[in-house]
Amino acid sequence: MRSDKHVKQEQKVKRLKRIALGLGLLIILILGMLAGYYANEVREFLSDVNEETPEELRDTSEQDKSLRELHPISFLILGLDAEGAGASRRSDSIMVATVNPEKESTKIISIPRDTLITLPNSNTQEKFNAVYPEVGITGLIDFVEDYLTIPISFYATLNFEGLVDLVDAVGGITVDAPFAFTVQDSEETADAIVIEEGVQELNGEEALGYARMRKQDPRGDFGRQERQREVIAAVIDELVSVNSVTNFTNILDAIRPNLQTNMSGQQMITVATNYRPAANTIESVTLSGEASYEYIERYNQDLYVWNPYDDSLEEARSTLRTHLELDSGTDVEDVENPDDLSGDE
Repeated sequence: MRSDKHVKQEQKVKRLKRIALGLGLLIILILGMLAGYYANEVREFLSDVNEETPEELRDTSEQDKSLRELHPISFLILGLDAEGAGASRRSDSIMVATVNPEKESTKIISIPRDTLITLPNSNTQEKFNAVYPEVGITGLIDFVEDYLTIPISFYATLNFEGLVDLVDAVGGITVDAPFAFTVQDSEETADAIVIEEGVQELNGEEALGYARMRKQDPRGDFGRQERQREVIAAVIDELVSVNSVTNFTNILDAIRPNLQTNMSGQQMITVATNYRPAANTIESVTLSGEASYEYIERYNQDLYVWNPYDDSLEEARSTLRTHLELDSGTDVEDVENPDDLSGDE
């Protein structure tokens, strides 16, 4: 029989999954809601966060009709590793959110970073988090669309080291750590950050360490994903508080160098205004699978990898497609046209 502590931990995880839509998506929604009050600051901010968007992803005008007619939309949200620089960064967190305004619900799926895949346009085996540095955001969007068999409407990338400035800008966060551990800080000083078991206040540096630690977690990357969702949820609570509204400029300055998205300002406002009820019900779509050690030729060694069960992956694909109200026979390349969407009610 499972212990009360184990049951409470499972309940906590489920609660976090329900509320953790993803920091990138929530930032977009909050920016849209506050744009009317801070128009000049938001315009300058949007100019910066769109600056490095690849040219082929800049034109999102085809999505405007979907937004006007309140069709379901999807977001690819990446948390980029705090280690490395530029295009060499791996995607530490890979999340896809589908938003259905009519059903007033959002579904979110996390793809484990260690998932074994074959890189696009090659026979090279790798982990899922290697796709981004190999083919960039454009190639990753294509890859995720094929992997989940759904279209991606918009994307947002977040650099994890930006979490330090953001958490400090909102005045810190509260977490409930499942166990005690120590971890290095952003300057790679060993054991510089001490996390106690239980409820505690964290500043930005501590929040980053709490979200990044993996090796001491008995659940490995899955445990880290849960802590990242907890941090995201805590930041969201602070972002929507009255204090954050009055501190909006500092928050924008914290986000500015660390967020990249292809959404326009008007699209953010439209989503924030018309899609807000979809945040009332947030459900997690989970993947089941098994871990193993596989020989990876490019590294000439066995590496820890994870593989979803085929039936679990197919069920997740079906759930997301149904939530996006896609015809069962609709191809990914055809669904950019809103007319290819049909209700399943």
